[in-house]
Amino acid sequence: MDWKRSVRILWLCNFMVSAGMTMVIPFLSLFLWQMGVTEHHALSMWTGLVFSATFLSAAIMAPIWGMFADKYGQRANLIRAGIGMGLLTACMAFAASPMALLVLRFLVGFFSGFITVSFSYLARIVPKDHSGEALGTLQTGSIAGNIIGPLIGGALSDLFGFRPVFLVTGLCILLTLLPVMFWLEKDPVVPQTKKNKASFKEVFEHRPLIILFIATFLVQIAVLGVNSMMTIFVQSLVGNTSNLAFLSGLASSITGIATIIGAPYLGKLGDRIGQEKTLPILLVLSGLFALPQVWTDNIYALYVWRFLQGLVVGGVWPAIQALINVQSPRRIQGRVFGVTASSRFLGNLTGPTAAGSIASLFSIAYIFAFSSLLLIVTGALVGYAHRRSSSVWRKEMKEKLTTWTHRLHIVGTKRLVGIERKEGVRKEMR
Repeated sequence: MDWKRSVRILWLCNFMVSAGMTMVIPFLSLFLWQMGVTEHHALSMWTGLVFSATFLSAAIMAPIWGMFADKYGQRANLIRAGIGMGLLTACMAFAASPMALLVLRFLVGFFSGFITVSFSYLARIVPKDHSGEALGTLQTGSIAGNIIGPLIGGALSDLFGFRPVFLVTGLCILLTLLPVMFWLEKDPVVPQTKKNKASFKEVFEHRPLIILFIATFLVQIAVLGVNSMMTIFVQSLVGNTSNLAFLSGLASSITGIATIIGAPYLGKLGDRIGQEKTLPILLVLSGLFALPQVWTDNIYALYVWRFLQGLVVGGVWPAIQALINVQSPRRIQGRVFGVTASSRFLGNLTGPTAAGSIASLFSIAYIFAFSSLLLIVTGALVGYAHRRSSSVWRKEMKEKLTTWTHRLHIVGTKRLVGIERKEGVRKEMR
């Protein structure tokens, strides 16, 4: 199987899906306002509900689709996600009320997970020593889509209105089915037998996997929490300027651009020296780069720190995915990546809520302190878990070597006794 060809195919698919799903972000609240939700408090509430509904249902369904992947493969999972997401997103063009839009966004979550599934597909087919490189490259596709999507969506909505953009989004997602079905090879599936039956109990028996699930959840809270409040923070720096949307969009996009630059190189570095060594360092560095943003009072200084943090953050997600791939047995890999996706969606759901609460209780700048603390604590947790697992492994190996040495000593002693007995018998016969 040509894994490099699969990376290129999935890069294109992830770009189209990410671009399509983010096209609607710039005008989601405006679309609700057009439906008649004009009161400020109600508009904020409906926007939050519509935005978060997809993450909630996706977190619920991700483990179930993981079971599906263990039985039928991740390629089938990609086709399932593409069909469901594409058709339901296109249906949003005909939503007549905020409740109808909310229900459709919730249903999209039941079928979502295309990008996470593409990571797990690659993890199955890419050689272990190239997993960081492949996953890092793949990540740039979704990030590029996240940067381009809102720009295209904003331009299309200005030209044609809001509803046609949902149709374009659905079409973009459905078009990804063509390369998946005709160019992507089927990934291998381990047959499920009574003796070799996969279960979620086995997933949660692996302590290193649980640490990585927690890390995924915390990283998403730290990253998405800041992103959700970026416009308000930029407004506190520059005031109500006419190009506020552009300046705040640039603050988010510059991190994505840096991630595109850093992800492939950091993935290769992790393959060379070990992802378990690079991940804690990257998490701590990312937290340290987030901390100075608390005291930033200049928009250009904010851009510099966001760019530096983006360079480092680019290596975090590929490293987590590569380590999860190494730690998970093949027969339960679908379930493992299902729980990973669920952790990520729950982080996406929790991040904006936590950041909003901190901003309302303290100050908007404290969201960076919160993000920094989470990233540093996550890095320390992952590093401690790695050291602990390494010491346990060394202890087990030492015990095994002692046992083998003892057995060899016993065997040698028995052979020596046997030889001495034979010599004694020979002397008696003489």
